[in-house]
Amino acid sequence: MRKYHLPALSQLHTFEAVARRMSFTAAANELCLTQSAVSRQIGSLERDLGRMLFVRRHRAIDLTPDGLRLFDAVTRGLDEIATCVGDLRVAADMPQITVAASVAFAYYWLMPRLERFGERHPDVDLRVLATDQKVDLARQDADIAVLYGDGGWDGVEAYRLFGERVYPVCSPGYARDHPELRRAGDFLDQTLLHLDSGGTIWGSVDWRVWLMQQGVTGQPVRRGIRLNSYPMVLQGAQAGRGVALGWAYITDEMLASGQLVSPVGGVLETSSSYYIGAPIDRMSNPAVKGFVHWMLEECEHDKVVA
Repeated sequence: MRKYHLPALSQLHTFEAVARRMSFTAAANELCLTQSAVSRQIGSLERDLGRMLFVRRHRAIDLTPDGLRLFDAVTRGLDEIATCVGDLRVAADMPQITVAASVAFAYYWLMPRLERFGERHPDVDLRVLATDQKVDLARQDADIAVLYGDGGWDGVEAYRLFGERVYPVCSPGYARDHPELRRAGDFLDQTLLHLDSGGTIWGSVDWRVWLMQQGVTGQPVRRGIRLNSYPMVLQGAQAGRGVALGWAYITDEMLASGQLVSPVGGVLETSSSYYIGAPIDRMSNPAVKGFVHWMLEECEHDKVVA
């Protein structure tokens, strides 16, 4: 059973043209039909409705009250359909790019800045793929990716964003409650928050590596807390559940705002860095190139502010 008991849409389309132009001849020219074909469609529509829609006069026509009512309804309906179709066509024409980044990078660094990218490139339809697993640009997992390493990836044009700096962080309350935290070795007697399943984006830095770099070789006395999401690790630190490792590009701002503190000095700087990269053949895409340049400008702005 049909949901809508309507006349043929072609008849309504023809009726709208005739009523708008108040001329069978002008409507026929607009619709690329013969005048007789237009007259037949209007006659068929009037018989279907059981109402006269036009008053035929010598060399002129007028809408009847029923015709005026139908014209208003058809015009509103076609206007709404035209607006929707136009929006869909615009969306289809918008350049779309997919940017891959770690969950933490996407959540803490990228998302707060995306409004500025949208203001700069309002015509780009941006999709963010947040994942801690390796992204293969050669397989077209994404158009652009935030990469971690030494900058050498086959077939990828990559630009360095910033280096890797890691240091311990905790809540101000946790630091006040543990005044014994004075040097790196004191962390062995604290609740340490660990990131499990961090994927390749986090390299090999964990509590064991950081402690060894500080010359601490003992084993933690307390059982730590293991979490498989870095945002959860930082939430645990902010809630006073323990001490976490902070990656500077995320936690520097948290230290500046007082959300976190670094109870003990000791920054581990690795030889790896974070890069923004895209397949070489895709860098000719204006949307891809625009996003890469915007990322570099954001990093330069961060350096100036710092």
